[in-house]
Amino acid sequence: MSATGCTDPKYKQFVEERLDYFERKNKRMMKRTQRDYERSSQAKSNPYQVIGDLSRHLIYSAQFEPVKTVNAKIDLMFQHGERLSRDQQIAGNVFDNFSTEAHFVGIARAWVAYRQGRNQDAFNELLTSIDVSNSAVLESFGPDFTFIRRIYRDGYTKPVVAYINKTKDFWTGKRADALRFAWLTMIEQGCAIQFDSLDTIKFSELGLIAK
Repeated sequence: MSATGCTDPKYKQFVEERLDYFERKNKRMMKRTQRDYERSSQAKSNPYQVIGDLSRHLIYSAQFEPVKTVNAKIDLMFQHGERLSRDQQIAGNVFDNFSTEAHFVGIARAWVAYRQGRNQDAFNELLTSIDVSNSAVLESFGPDFTFIRRIYRDGYTKPVVAYINKTKDFWTGKRADALRFAWLTMIEQGCAIQFDSLDTIKFSELGLIAK
């Protein structure tokens, strides 16, 4: 791809195809994570595994299932938490304060609010979802990007920029810095973005320079 900037029609088509791919993938993941949760729940697995499986499922359920169903699953998350013994709750808090699970619940709530047309509530839930502490998963791999992928596509840039900037509080390292730099520069220049690790490659191929 030549260094023609993000107005290149081929680049725009590429991003559209990638966004469609992510939507199809997320629908598959919704079914897969539902099976994972049902399997661990029925097998009476480690309670942390059950909670973790359900929280991962929420990310996908919140995008496609009826809002009533999603809210019921969010309530179920807290029911699982209430069933933990005192020792199990303390152990979970010591490990990472259930930060990853709380993040996924927050993203699910953001999806629900957005689907209901409560955009400001959705954006508030988005930012609150990364008030995290000691989450090894989020610190290593970063937070969820499914929701900002959707709202950026819909034309909402301010909450996306705020979310990306806030990740500096916990998501560190060369990869995280490179992705943030690419995304913020591309947003500033009005580029279509897929919010994936490939964006750093496309950033270079397009010949973009921070203003």
